[in-house]
Amino acid sequence: MSVFLLASCQSGIDKYRKKIAEFRDDVLGGESANFTASAVTGYREEPFEINGVANAQCDFCVVTITPKNFDPSVCYKYKATVNGTEYSGDFVKHPFENTYSFEIAARCETGNMTVSVDDETIELSSVKTDEFITAEKAFETALKRLNGSDIIKSGKYEIYIRLISNPVNAAGGYFWYVAFVDENKDTCAVLIEPTTMEITAVRE
Repeated sequence: MSVFLLASCQSGIDKYRKKIAEFRDDVLGGESANFTASAVTGYREEPFEINGVANAQCDFCVVTITPKNFDPSVCYKYKATVNGTEYSGDFVKHPFENTYSFEIAARCETGNMTVSVDDETIELSSVKTDEFITAEKAFETALKRLNGSDIIKSGKYEIYIRLISNPVNAAGGYFWYVAFVDENKDTCAVLIEPTTMEITAVRE
């Protein structure tokens, strides 16, 4: 009986947890004298592979810095405080862009974090406002819009839920991106404006 009651209490995204390949529910940003910085955080499958099947999940946080004066010969070390825990290591340079990044196995739950690049400190805070709908609400909105698709009807798919920077134009801002991907990488997805809940783009 207790198992039945637990299952019946599940709603929305909880029912689909095992199908989630990536749940990226926050973006953080900050700036210092010599760097701009951003971070994305949440949980995702490990190993991460777009193949229609979600693996076991683990927390993650990826921090990226952009030096205001880029010098490819320079290497940087970081210290980061996330949820009160300190992490340290070396930044990795992007092979094509003028950026450096690192990843830790932790999910930033507070909406803010501190990153030190060598001896320079950057305070990062969430881009979300009180007007943003939650990732769960974005998922429910997407599922309602796409529920008739063949991918979802098949039941054989993995789910991506991401807060992303504006992919539509140069106006800035952020959107919720929710996608269902099958084993052939066929995708149905929506792009949702996070304050109005308007679906601004659909892929079916």
